[in-house]
Amino acid sequence: MKAYQTKHSLLLLLLCLSCTAGLLLQGCATIGSHFEKPTITASDLKISQIKALEAVFLLKLRVMNPNDFALDIRGLSCELNIEGSHFATGIGNDQMEIPAYGTQIVPVTVYASMIDVVGSVIQFLQGAGQQHPLQYELTGKVRLGGYGAVPFSSRGTLNLSGVDKTK
Repeated sequence: MKAYQTKHSLLLLLLCLSCTAGLLLQGCATIGSHFEKPTITASDLKISQIKALEAVFLLKLRVMNPNDFALDIRGLSCELNIEGSHFATGIGNDQMEIPAYGTQIVPVTVYASMIDVVGSVIQFLQGAGQQHPLQYELTGKVRLGGYGAVPFSSRGTLNLSGVDKTK
């Protein structure tokens, strides 16, 4: 009789664990099906340090969460192109939470080769008589808790007047 009760208890335990696992997986699938990628755009770019072979900038990114739940940022990597040419690459590991339907500024240190910086300055000076804004493209990946790495891309213009028009 005791062996029967032990087998019965084990069977009941396995059944409960299976049901719990099924409900958890269904819950994860439901959350994943309603996930919208965050919008990430350049907000500000400042020179931090100039060295012999590289320049260090602080790039501030605006992260907008279109979801009805908070997003947990674990880090991100990005590449900044100006006028179609590579300008800087960066990575950041600041962990923060973007509230539901909220926005947050995420700072990222980006590094540019002095050759790329000088090339961009020369390109800018050659076009200075045309008075046109500089085109930029920002690409990268943001690592979100529970969603892995999510790619992003945005384009916009950098005006000398300091006004940024992001598309």
